[in-house]
Amino acid sequence: MNTLEPKFLSSDELFWQESLKEAKKTDLQHFERYKQSKLVVHTTKFDDATMAELQKLQQELSALAHVKKVSSIFSNDFIENESDSNNSRMLVVLDSTQINSLKLKQLVKKSHNNYCNIVDKEFRTFYFFISATDTVDITKLHIPGEYQYIHFDYKVHWNVLFLYLLIFTAILVLTFRVLFRNYIAAFSALFVLTLSTVLTFGTIILITGINTIHITMPFITISISLVEFLYFYYRWHVSQYKTNEIHALRKMLNRNMTPAMWTSVLTLLGLGSLVFIDSDIIKLLSLSVIVSSIVSYILNLTVLPSILSHFTLKHTHVPYVKLGYLLASNELHYNKKFLLGFLSITYLFLIIGAVTIYSKSHHLFHLHVKNEQLELKVPYKQIDIKLIHSLEQFTQDLQNRFEDELGDVVSIVSLVHNLNEANTQTDKLDDEALLQALFYIDLYRLNDKYFDDNTVNVVINLFDINKLELLEWLQAYPNIDLYFLDDATLFSLAKYNKTLLLASSLFVALILIGTITGWIFRSWPMIFVGFTVNLIPILWFGMLITLFDIPLSIEMLIAMTISLGLASDATIHFAYKYFRLRYFGRSQKHTLEKVFFYAGIPIIIGSLVLISVFGSLYFSQVESLQLIGVYSALLIFISLLSDLFVLPVMLLFVDKFQRKQSF
Repeated sequence: MNTLEPKFLSSDELFWQESLKEAKKTDLQHFERYKQSKLVVHTTKFDDATMAELQKLQQELSALAHVKKVSSIFSNDFIENESDSNNSRMLVVLDSTQINSLKLKQLVKKSHNNYCNIVDKEFRTFYFFISATDTVDITKLHIPGEYQYIHFDYKVHWNVLFLYLLIFTAILVLTFRVLFRNYIAAFSALFVLTLSTVLTFGTIILITGINTIHITMPFITISISLVEFLYFYYRWHVSQYKTNEIHALRKMLNRNMTPAMWTSVLTLLGLGSLVFIDSDIIKLLSLSVIVSSIVSYILNLTVLPSILSHFTLKHTHVPYVKLGYLLASNELHYNKKFLLGFLSITYLFLIIGAVTIYSKSHHLFHLHVKNEQLELKVPYKQIDIKLIHSLEQFTQDLQNRFEDELGDVVSIVSLVHNLNEANTQTDKLDDEALLQALFYIDLYRLNDKYFDDNTVNVVINLFDINKLELLEWLQAYPNIDLYFLDDATLFSLAKYNKTLLLASSLFVALILIGTITGWIFRSWPMIFVGFTVNLIPILWFGMLITLFDIPLSIEMLIAMTISLGLASDATIHFAYKYFRLRYFGRSQKHTLEKVFFYAGIPIIIGSLVLISVFGSLYFSQVESLQLIGVYSALLIFISLLSDLFVLPVMLLFVDKFQRKQSF
């Protein structure tokens, strides 16, 4: 039971942070990390009554369980130099409870654009940034006006995963019942897929010693195992049309064991290099494809025949077979100019994509945010003028680099400057001015907001910015030691740091897959076919996301890993059946018809089931699953089109056998 908890199926965010040096760096200092959420409140007007309600909301949010801090316009301190009855000037620090709505507007307007990320110009929209150690429940609060609560869910929702397991089962049973007119296909598929998933996870844990399973890994194993299962089962099913059950089992094994074996070899050698990359997530994703391919191959040779040997089919007809004959007839007389034109455009996109990824990474990897906050910790030994100047230089460098993309940068530096500007007795920041500022900070009990015994708090208000570009700049800043506290920020950093690495690794895997494909078939042209056919879904998907200005993300690359496993599987099965039939003297027309019948129909069925399941993930509550579901469904669809319309034509193009009859 120890294996099953607490990390047997890790949440996406926590898994990524495990291998991030910034998270380890923060934890080594024993700084408390938190989860930041954002409450956006829209009001129709702003007067004293509305302000009182919003102030009460600030207090209620701060009093919630797990909440450490709530930042908003109502948690800010405003420094003024006021006159008393004797006409003497006095420096005072005001909070929102000491002023009315009109005075608050005046103070914010006086500060120009410093509060742009927590209140809009019209004072109709207010932002509350909630820092908490766990999930915050705001459902019982009275929130004036309309509101939106934006938060990151860090936990695995077992009820959601169980629901999608039921959805997958229902889709599988319904589809197989309609297509195969029996329940044997669904029963044997569920048994093989479940056993394959369990054995895959067990093998990976045994090999690596990593007992944290990423939330996407079950979907990878199910995808690979389902398509491999369909090649075996489908051949057994249709082979009973003109023969007995025993001969059908022999044909199932005889016709599929060789291409399935080469598929496992291809994934092992093609993705095997990724296992040695110093990244748990990349290692586990590649192992998911490799191990599930090998395990499902063994199960299809042993367990599946044992199950199927107990059944006899009455209905062996499979609908939509005529689709294969239609495709074969049309693709047989393909236009070479169209094929070469399509391939030329594809490789042009490849060159453009490679140049773009390695020269304009911020455009592809951007994480655009508006009205957010980022909090950092800066260690110190003593609050002195040297510390203030170093933080002042950091603030100046930051604002010079990002200019209008930031709001205010709040720290002890901004507080000291505001105190000195309001204090008529000081005109420059020196040791004496700092001591006076520290006196007022202690007088008005502002210490906890800006620093503690050994660290200074720095809050960066993000107005309208590419957050990843900012994080990269902060990571590389050399002059002071910065520590990130927000889990969502650490999550973004972890994904960003691994995305380019995984993109490069997938490209290397494509080259290896193409090379190994050529070696399997002892044909130089098949290197080109293997590389191109596996490249097409990924490349054209990349062009689509570039066209719609969607940033490249790790979810896309996980979906590409799934697509790569499926595409390489189809390549081997199509090519093996094609060249085997051509070797035994079949005409190109007859060969294509047989290939579509025995390999095309299974890949169509498997792809449609997977598209339905992955598409349904869009309605899940986990953002990472939503993205992976949508991207995987789209990639599998593009891969299916490539398998049906490009791969057969390329096999005709590189066919080394002479035609033995006219068509």
